[in-house]
Amino acid sequence: MAASLLFLLLLPLAPALVSSTPYAMMAKEARPVIKQSAKAYMEQKVQVQQGIASRSGQQMATDSSVALVFDLSIGTSPQKLSVVMDITTELVWAQCDACSSCIRLTPPATPTFMPNNSSSFAEVGCTSQTCQRMIPGEHGCTHDDDPCGYPNDFYGWNTSGVLATDMFTFGTTPVPGVLFGCSGDIMVPDLAGTSGVAGFSRGPLSLVSQLNISSFTYFIPPHGDAASKSFVSWTFDKSERYKKKRGAARCSPQQTWGGAADHQFAAGQMRTGGRRSSTPLLAAKKNQLYPYLYYVNLTGLQVDGQLLTAIPPGFFDVRPTGTGGVFLSSTLPVTYLEEAAYNVLRPELVRRIQSQGVAPVTADDDVNNLCFLTRDFSGVKIPGIALVFDGDSATMELKVENYFLAVADGQLTCLTILPSIGGSILGSLLQAGRTMTYDIHGVQLTFQTAAAGAPTPGLWSMIMATLLVWLLCPENLVYAI
Repeated sequence: MAASLLFLLLLPLAPALVSSTPYAMMAKEARPVIKQSAKAYMEQKVQVQQGIASRSGQQMATDSSVALVFDLSIGTSPQKLSVVMDITTELVWAQCDACSSCIRLTPPATPTFMPNNSSSFAEVGCTSQTCQRMIPGEHGCTHDDDPCGYPNDFYGWNTSGVLATDMFTFGTTPVPGVLFGCSGDIMVPDLAGTSGVAGFSRGPLSLVSQLNISSFTYFIPPHGDAASKSFVSWTFDKSERYKKKRGAARCSPQQTWGGAADHQFAAGQMRTGGRRSSTPLLAAKKNQLYPYLYYVNLTGLQVDGQLLTAIPPGFFDVRPTGTGGVFLSSTLPVTYLEEAAYNVLRPELVRRIQSQGVAPVTADDDVNNLCFLTRDFSGVKIPGIALVFDGDSATMELKVENYFLAVADGQLTCLTILPSIGGSILGSLLQAGRTMTYDIHGVQLTFQTAAAGAPTPGLWSMIMATLLVWLLCPENLVYAI
């Protein structure tokens, strides 16, 4: 229900968004969904801490969990903060210090990182190579000894602060010198008590780059599936060169964390299920507007197994101007297709559904929305949609809940694919119900539907982001959210 209401709120934004760039869409449209997911995560966390919810209970709803939230431990001694995972941004940032002069739209009780309580905290100076390289010309420095600042919205979120380094601890493994943003002004009203954002793009400041993560995986439950839980996992590089660089200790054989049930959950969700398919993650092209995002080569769309030939080959490619292309988002719920492709898909869906005697309630000239009365829609054979990617049998066959959603207290069922100009985005609702693995070093995206009836973790591990390791070394981390 929560997710349905959120989507209903998003629908009126579409006419304005159709003339926007894809990246501009995300910041505006993802916020309500992030707020709902963050709120649910923080409420469940409090319930566990207060003993209201059982550690092994399963009564928590997951309807709103279309954004991924987990805990990070920062500082010496570690301070645990909840953050939103965002694969479209690179900066890792957290609300910092008790700042009376800062402008903050976050709730008053939002957990705050206190730099004075960490002996390993250090601000990045304006004259450092890191500052000059990461924030060229926009670091707000007037004196050489000033800290390196980042301006509002520089990394895609409405927050500003200073760059700093500190110890990050993953399980029992400390990683010194991780660069992150210590945010003062936070003009994001929708974090609902979470303390910041963990950037997972391919940019140099992201956790992926700093930790030399070789691959990461996440799972977003299908809408309305209370039996499945979200999780995030990643694998560090195990090379001696990287260990020496970070000062990480050599891992000991058969070292594991977490309970057997959690181990079974992660392995079951990630290693079993339906067909496993892979497609290349595309390298950035010259002049590409957003080179650090995860682009894939979408070659076509199918409806009920038939390729939509009106979409020409190469339509979804990145153009010489740097626009176009298709990338993924972990925070934006809906999917955007370039307008010309959308204008092929939408009428094909309408034609097949209308042939069964059910007409849309949206006007014929309203190309931005497609909704049906749920009472009529429930008896319809809904056309199947599949995304065809570059690769051997790399076709993502979508379930109905990946692209149609009941809204308005269930009275309407609406298409969650909308038109855009300038590029296409595969949103989190479309990805739900399958594990999404980003092999950074292998340069490929692998997707696989989750196993039916896969075991679920206890509430404690779901809410407190209990660290798991199901292989031999602490470089392999699983967060069950």
